Amino acid sequence: MKNKITENEHSFPSEWGTFNEYELRRIDLNLLLVFSAVMREGGVRGAARRLYLGPSGVSMALTRLRAILATDLFVRGKSGLLPTSFAQQLYERILPALTEINAALLAGGEFQPATACRTIRVAMTDDVEINLGPRLIGRLQDEAPNMDLVIRAGDYSTAATMLDEDLVDLVICARPSRQEARHRVQSLYTESFVVLSGSAAPGPEGAMTLSTYTATPHALVSANGLSSGLIDESLRELGATRRVAVVVERFSTLPHLLKSASLLANVPSVSARVLSTIFGLTSYALPFASPRFEVVAIWHAKSDFDPTQSWVRSIVIQEMAAIRALA
Repeated sequence: MKNKITENEHSFPSEWGTFNEYELRRIDLNLLLVFSAVMREGGVRGAARRLYLGPSGVSMALTRLRAILATDLFVRGKSGLLPTSFAQQLYERILPALTEINAALLAGGEFQPATACRTIRVAMTDDVEINLGPRLIGRLQDEAPNMDLVIRAGDYSTAATMLDEDLVDLVICARPSRQEARHRVQSLYTESFVVLSGSAAPGPEGAMTLSTYTATPHALVSANGLSSGLIDESLRELGATRRVAVVVERFSTLPHLLKSASLLANVPSVSARVLSTIFGLTSYALPFASPRFEVVAIWHAKSDFDPTQSWVRSIVIQEMAAIRALA
C-alpha cells in the first residue's frame, strides 16, 4: 500500500526525546492539569475556579492521581495544601512538557496585536515605572488597543514569588543574586548612580565634591527599610561614610523630600534624568566610581511560547533600549 507508513518513515531527531505510549496510557493527562492547577493556586478551591470545575471534581482527580502514583502529593497545612517533595519535583518536571503542548496547540495561530484582548501584568520598581510605564501604555494604545495593562510594585527580592504564584507575567528589576531554573532572565542594560539635590551644591565648576557629599545628609530608597546599600560599600573602600537621615520605599517620594530639605539622594541614571527634568532637581556625577548593577526582565518558563507575552517582552526590550539611549 502506497500510504502505509513504515517503521523508519517520519522519524524524528533523537534529541526530541522518546516516551512510552503504553506507560502513558495508565494515566489521564487531564489529571496532570488538575495537579498543576492545585500547585499554582495552593488549594482545591482556587484550582476549581481556574479550571471551571467543582471542588469535588478537583479532589476526586487528586485522589485518582495519588492512587496511580502510589504516593502522597499534598499534606494539609495551616494555610492550605502543602506539596510533598515528590509533588514539587513532579511539578517542576511536567511544567515544561505542559508548556510545550500548549505551544504546539497554539503554533498555528499568529499573534495579532490589533485584535488581541488580554490583560498583561508587569511588576517593576517605581524608578523603572516612571520611564517605562508611559511608553508601554502608548505602545498598547497604538498597536493593541484592546489589551489592558496592570503595573505592580516588584523588585529582585519579590520577583520569584510573584512569578511562581502567577501574580504577574513579567518582572523588571535589578538582577537577583540567584536564578531559578524555572525562570528566564533577559538582560536589558547596566545601570549606575548619579546624585540628585534640590539645590545647587558648592564645588568647583558646579561639581559634587566628596567632602560635600559626605557632609550632607542623605535620603535613601530601600524596599526593605535598611539604611545602607551599594553606595556605602563604595564609601567604605575610600575610608569615608555618609549619614542617611531618611529612608523611604519609593523613588517617587524623593523629589518632594529634596525640594523641602537639604538632602542628597543617589538615583539610577535613567530615572534621575526624568526626575531632574520634571521637578527641577540638580544632577551631579558621584565624586567616586559609581556601583553598577544589571537591569533585567524575568518571566516564568511556562510563558516562553505564549505569543502574547512574547510580543510584550519584545516591546519592553525595544522601549528599554530607547530609554537607555536617552540617558
